[in-house]
Amino acid sequence: MGSLAASAVARADDDPPPRTNVPNAQLQKELAVLHFKPEAASPACIDALKELHKTQDMLKAEEARSHDQDLAIAEDVLESDFENSIEMCAPDVQRLCEAPNPSAELAHTCEKIDSLPDSAN
Repeated sequence: MGSLAASAVARADDDPPPRTNVPNAQLQKELAVLHFKPEAASPACIDALKELHKTQDMLKAEEARSHDQDLAIAEDVLESDFENSIEMCAPDVQRLCEAPNPSAELAHTCEKIDSLPDSAN
């Protein structure tokens, strides 16, 4: 039980505090004391630390999952914004490219455009 207590106390002590609140500060103080003699931790203390770790792990996983989901959504929105911008700008680009007597630079730039989306006009 001593090694189990030591690992539970050490892990709790190693984990950076997720928030600087009174309960967390109090727990850190208690763990600092238990760090001197981990085998003094009772089964109830060890079980409570295990539950704390389980909850911390779930929260970390949820934050990572949520963050990844938000990132994927943001990438989808960005892609949609690109597509929308291309579609909305296509008529303007087409007008410039089809204007009579374009400058050589404009004509060259227009030649680089593979195709423009069909305009709704």
